[in-house]
Amino acid sequence: MRSLSAVLACLLLAACGNPSDPEGWAKRAASRSRLDEKLDAIGHARKAPGDRAAAVPHLVEVLSQAPRARAEAAVALGEIGDPRAAGPLLAALDPAPRDRDAIDANRRIAEALGALRAREAVPALKQLTGSPDGYTQVAAVDALGRIGDPAAVDTLVAIATGDRVEPFTAKKALLALGSIADPRAGKAVLRMLFDERPGVSFFPEAAFAAYQIGAPMAAPLIAVLEGRDAELSGWARERGVVQGALYAKSAQLLGDVAGAEAVPALVNKLSYQDADPGLALYVRVFAAESLGRMRAREAVRPLADLVGRERDPDVRDRYCDALSRIGDAGAVPALRAAASAQDARFRDGALAALSRIGGAPERAVVQAASQRACAGGCDAGREAAFKGMLARLDAAAACGADAGCWAGKLADPSAAVRDRAALEVGRAGGAKHAGALADALVRPVEQDADLAARYHAVLGLSWIASREPLGAAGADLAAKIDGMIAHDRGRTLTAGVNEDALRLATRLRRAAR
Repeated sequence: MRSLSAVLACLLLAACGNPSDPEGWAKRAASRSRLDEKLDAIGHARKAPGDRAAAVPHLVEVLSQAPRARAEAAVALGEIGDPRAAGPLLAALDPAPRDRDAIDANRRIAEALGALRAREAVPALKQLTGSPDGYTQVAAVDALGRIGDPAAVDTLVAIATGDRVEPFTAKKALLALGSIADPRAGKAVLRMLFDERPGVSFFPEAAFAAYQIGAPMAAPLIAVLEGRDAELSGWARERGVVQGALYAKSAQLLGDVAGAEAVPALVNKLSYQDADPGLALYVRVFAAESLGRMRAREAVRPLADLVGRERDPDVRDRYCDALSRIGDAGAVPALRAAASAQDARFRDGALAALSRIGGAPERAVVQAASQRACAGGCDAGREAAFKGMLARLDAAAACGADAGCWAGKLADPSAAVRDRAALEVGRAGGAKHAGALADALVRPVEQDADLAARYHAVLGLSWIASREPLGAAGADLAAKIDGMIAHDRGRTLTAGVNEDALRLATRLRRAAR
């Protein structure tokens, strides 16, 4: 009994002797000689409540110790984010690591330097991109992107465009170039939009980089769309990339990076013909969708003509969608005519577009179409679609052109009403409506109708942000959007629209700096 009591007392004393804050645990990590005790103490330092900055000097001490401890200390220092750690982290890099532990330590240090956005680390990180270890390369590339120093552009361009670089690393370099957003990277980003390797496309990462670079990408993309970039065309021929593919991708991107200067070239591509009819269709559709996002009134007449002539119902619907986003009443006659088609597949897109831009006269058109289509009964989805169209038009009767009234509709129980409200507020509203649009944007998505409402909230908020600076409020809205994206991660239903939301959040954050 006496010996058992002694053991319990010792255990109690040991427990009482444990640190209670990050500083105490970090101090223990620096003083222990056994590696397992060091790692355990660093783990506790990362989780313990209290003043984390006080732990920095002791964690810095660990950076001169064993590689595994050095790696864990670097992780902790990156999480704390204290700039005092930048110099010691740099000094802890091993220029010639001989084993896996030392290599991993370099990787963790690179990650920490990126988290600290330590500009003084750029030369060392540029060297680390040449590491024989792929994980270290990627960590250094990511860190350069987070730091955002234009001094890294040439190094990242060489990685992004290198034929022998692992595709994953090249993609990371493109994303880093986008984060830096230096126009000098534009030529490389432009080329990587069209570069492909067996089973690998760089378009998603290059497109995001182009979006982040922004307006400086407009002129090069217009030159591609108009066939004036002879150098790129020659490179494309050597790679087996057909001219129509250049047109399709540049048309798709111009809606995100360009302004009125791109409209004539995009309108011209609405009549594009190609030896490959399918490719020609892609060019026309992407041009139409960009014109819709840009709300280009010059496109209303040619798009209306396409609606009347197009024989593919899905493509016709996309032209109708573009007209509804432009929101010009000049499209109404063509949409009304299309809504009277004998084949229901050709009516639905036109009816939906009418309900997004029409008023009281269009309610009768939609009502008649509903009665005609459902005379013998409708399935639940079709019935809900008609109900949503009528609800949009009822909201239009109540709100007219009043942006404040439409802002109130952004919280409507009907997703169909919310999607029109987002378009109306985006067209006519101002900065004071940005918060309501963001709230509509982050509402849960359960079905396609919710998805359309979210996408139109993205568009509406982007239109307002392009007209009026949102300042610090924009950064708050971006954080709200980030939270929604994190919550939805892994959901196939929302993946596409959340990509657009991510671009918007990036733009709002950058404008707030």
